[in-house]
Amino acid sequence: MKILIIDPQFITRSGLIYLLTSYSNDVAIYEATDLSVAESYLKSGETYDLIFTELDLPDADHRSVVPCLVQLAPDSHVVLFTWRQHQSDMRQCIAQGARSYVRKDTSAEEVKLAVHGLLQGKEYLPEDTGRYDAYRNDYERKLSPRQQEIMQLLAQGLSNKEIANILGITEGTIRVHLSSIFKAIKVSNRTEATLWYLLRQNKIPG
Repeated sequence: MKILIIDPQFITRSGLIYLLTSYSNDVAIYEATDLSVAESYLKSGETYDLIFTELDLPDADHRSVVPCLVQLAPDSHVVLFTWRQHQSDMRQCIAQGARSYVRKDTSAEEVKLAVHGLLQGKEYLPEDTGRYDAYRNDYERKLSPRQQEIMQLLAQGLSNKEIANILGITEGTIRVHLSSIFKAIKVSNRTEATLWYLLRQNKIPG
């Protein structure tokens, strides 16, 4: 199993490595102190089963971390290992493609339980964040992973051509996806679709 840990703190990375290797000898672990270093690993063609990431990185806005990782490593299991706890932040990250969330201030036993499950391919969310799973299921039920990628880029104000270039597909394919998206979420244009997306990122009752 190949694992990437993205965190600016040496102590945090070392502690996580110690815990991971105590459960399995069959792991190859790579470290990145910021998002740019992580990007260099991912762009080199390396693939990772697990990516642990802090959201507060020195070279990135916390809102852009998960979209970047999901775009570069769509098959990796992205784990939020972070001090951040704000519900809207967590909901947004899960909607963007993060699959697990481990708080850094949680008990040692809970972290051990989470890591043990993650190494077995299981997802992990704290008990009090079950509502995020319900939100993710609703979001994923309406849109495919590719459509979710397109919605994230659409909400950034990008044109069809710009989205096509980023995803490496044609503008015609983008138009087909947008037509399907509009039908699935019951809107009639880009503005309404963007509003639908943004409301679900930031305005969901906690």
